[in-house]
This record gives sequence, C-alpha cells and structure tokens, in this order.
Amino acid sequence: MTISLKMPTKAEQSTTTRSRIIAAGQAVFTKDGYADASLSDIVKKAKVTTGAIYHHFGGKKELFAAVAEHLEQVILNEVTTTTPPEISGWEALEWGALKTLEISMRPEIQRIVFREAPAVIGLIEWRAIEAKYAFGMMMQTLAALPQQTPARTPEVTAQILLGAITEAAHAVALSDKPDEALTEAKATLTVMLRALEKR
Repeated sequence: MTISLKMPTKAEQSTTTRSRIIAAGQAVFTKDGYADASLSDIVKKAKVTTGAIYHHFGGKKELFAAVAEHLEQVILNEVTTTTPPEISGWEALEWGALKTLEISMRPEIQRIVFREAPAVIGLIEWRAIEAKYAFGMMMQTLAALPQQTPARTPEVTAQILLGAITEAAHAVALSDKPDEALTEAKATLTVMLRALEKR
C-alpha cells in the first residue's frame, strides 16, 4: 500500500506565509503601535525573512494596511454570522451596530482600525477600504431602510454611527468600570438608532 502525501502548492504556501505575517503584524502593531513597530520583531514572530515581508506586502505601511483590512473583514464576518436570520431592517441595523461596539472593545481593533489606520493609511484611502466591509454594509442597510429622506443620506448617517461606535468603544476602554460603561454605551446607541428610525 502506497501512501501519497500531497505537498502544498506554491499558491498554498504563499497564502500560509502571508497569513502568518499578518497575524504577527497584528500582534506587534497592537502592542507597539505603527510608529514603534519593528519589522524585525514581526519577522521573528512570523518566522519568516525580511525579504518575505517585502515580497508579499512591499513594506511596513503596506503590511499595516493589510492587517487593518484583515481586521475589517473580521468585524464584517462576526456581525454577519451572528445576526439572527429572522431579523431585518432597523432591527438588523441595531443588532449590527451593537455587535460592532462589542467587537470594537478588542485592543487590536481599537488601536489598529480606529486610532491608527486613518492617519497611517490616509483618511480618503481608509474610507475606501471601510466601504468594502462593515461600514459599507451599514451604508447598504441604511439605503434599503424605509423613511429615507434627502436629508438622511446613507453615507453621512453611517459615518455618524461609526463615529458614535468608535467614541463609545474608547469611553468604555478608558472606564474604571468597563462592564457598566459598555451597558450604558449600548443603551445610548440604541436610543440614537431608534430615534433615527422614527424620523
């Protein structure tokens, strides 16, 4: 009997290496921030060569952008996979906003996505990336909701909601009583969303 061991293809090896570098980059950028993050630390953590980082990403800034975009995908995946299938419309928007707030409490999301990405990547470029993920989903949901008026454009409303979620997440993270602060933040965000629904 011959046992055949299938060797990974070059494409599979490349995907694996890229994922390892992104995971290592996420850990180092979260701990040290973009400015102080060292490529040598990322190389050691990912167990790759410096050349591998330049080959897959081009440099430190491009790697940071890839890590930030990966985290946007994480947020989108968690929101979409946990939303109850029986809800829709404003109820689904409320669920998604509150879930995003919960996810935003994670250190890597706070530091990389909300605090540093707009400055490191550039606000316009980062908005374009956001539009492909959870922020984009929020705009699409708003556009499909009833009671839309010319005064309430999906992009502006979604940006205001994202800002509220971001500030709420920061406030909870800085609180001496984070559990109580999170409960209060959720309640406040819910009031805002339901007020929008009634406009």
